[in-house]
Amino acid sequence: MLIVGLTGNYGMGKSAVLSMFRELGAFTVDADKIVRGLLRENKVISEIKSLFGSSVFDETGRLDKEKVAEKIFKNKLLRLKLEDVIHPRVFKKISELSEKAKNKNKVFIVEAPLIFERKYEDRFEWIITVFSDEKTAIKRLAMHGITSDVAGQRLRCQLSIIEKIKKADYSIDNSRTPDKTKKQVQAVYKELLKETKAKKLILEGKVDKAAKILEKPFSIEGKVIKGAGRGEKILHTPTANISFKGYCPKEGVYAVKVSVAKGKGPRVNGVANIGKNPTFGASELSFEVHILNFTENLLGKTLKVFFLKRIRDEKKFSSAKALEMQIKKDIKKAKEILSK
Repeated sequence: MLIVGLTGNYGMGKSAVLSMFRELGAFTVDADKIVRGLLRENKVISEIKSLFGSSVFDETGRLDKEKVAEKIFKNKLLRLKLEDVIHPRVFKKISELSEKAKNKNKVFIVEAPLIFERKYEDRFEWIITVFSDEKTAIKRLAMHGITSDVAGQRLRCQLSIIEKIKKADYSIDNSRTPDKTKKQVQAVYKELLKETKAKKLILEGKVDKAAKILEKPFSIEGKVIKGAGRGEKILHTPTANISFKGYCPKEGVYAVKVSVAKGKGPRVNGVANIGKNPTFGASELSFEVHILNFTENLLGKTLKVFFLKRIRDEKKFSSAKALEMQIKKDIKKAKEILSK
């Protein structure tokens, strides 16, 4: 499944857009709905009481959410503490729901307002920002009895919508009619379905077939970190070890193009290995790239690696020398592929 975050600011129509995605066939999750369920759990109520005291509960002992909201939107530290109580539980529930749905060939969309504010971007593969102008948002909220002062106060507690649009992979303008919003949702959903099909192929190592669907090569961006040093010292083929987040192609060797300037610079030829280095008895997954005819020190730099074609499975060799010989064959094969 493709895990997608849907965000935006207060009153801008995230829930309406989520409903449109659901109608199209996406598996959708409303984080606010999960929160409402959590606020009925005794353990959560107890932790909230320790943060706010009994003043946010009515005579029957029920939590008064309006009183909580009044306090947290005036006190940032208190708001963050409450989020620290709630958010881990929300993501645990989201994880449980995605596990149940993981065998379904669907797009999994989570509506969550604070993805960027709390730096939760890495929990999602793609992010959509729903936006409208602030006047429209405040007008809509007024229809639900929320005053402009309260709406403005809550909007000021969120990252500006302009920044959220910049950070997102897709954006949907919800300022106009529902029909115009729906057309945008349909267009984005079409792209997400393509990404879902491509992801399945990528996980199988069929990166060339995935590129045809995406109309571009799958890529991974990450920072070069210090490795074990075997590439240059033992195998006489220096490699850049890359730290990355997210999913990656099936373990094996690939012909790749590499950009040394975060995808903006010229792309140079290379060979990448994703695996656990079984010849040396390693156990953790690593991502290494050998850039052809390249001698610069890349430690600490961010590379973007574009996967063009799989060359072979990763395997255990009888010796480092045998592996070195195979690497030479891999480089030769990569040159053949990249020359085309």
